[in-house]
Amino acid sequence: MLDRGHVAIRLTTLLGDVSIIDVLQPGDTFGEHALIQPGGDRSASVTALDDVETLTLDVASFRDLRQNHPGVDRFLLMVLSNRLRETSAQLLEARYVPGDKRLYRCILRLAEQFDAIGDGIIPLRQSDIASMAGVTRPTANRLLRQASRDGVITIGRSRIAVNDAMTLRRRAGLS
Repeated sequence: MLDRGHVAIRLTTLLGDVSIIDVLQPGDTFGEHALIQPGGDRSASVTALDDVETLTLDVASFRDLRQNHPGVDRFLLMVLSNRLRETSAQLLEARYVPGDKRLYRCILRLAEQFDAIGDGIIPLRQSDIASMAGVTRPTANRLLRQASRDGVITIGRSRIAVNDAMTLRRRAGLS
């Protein structure tokens, strides 16, 4: 479990392309597949985006915990159910929401996670945000530059700050 900081969940395609599919914040869990299916293939890799502290559990301790506390299985089912619901929502958004709105929604989600509205920053590259939103890098660059010119966001090297969340919400189709 992530106790402090933020991590990026990255997938690598068969062609070697890397895409961030999610950013986790304190309280989120990852690595549960390794507890359920020890020795299985990893489905993703995790990269720290800032100073991170995690709480870990080895397979033997997890097995003992499950035997002694049946509520652990219910918790695990809840975690996996939430993950499936989030994945389904991402799939629907990828299929039915235009790319510009997906990009703005992605920035809003990240801004909330990193407290980047006003003084905070989103410590990701434009290419990372493009992959998370499921748009090409040129499309993301064009939309981000326009939002920057309009004063909605501020762009720096590997960082974005949100200056006008209300306008961003409108552009994302969330108002």
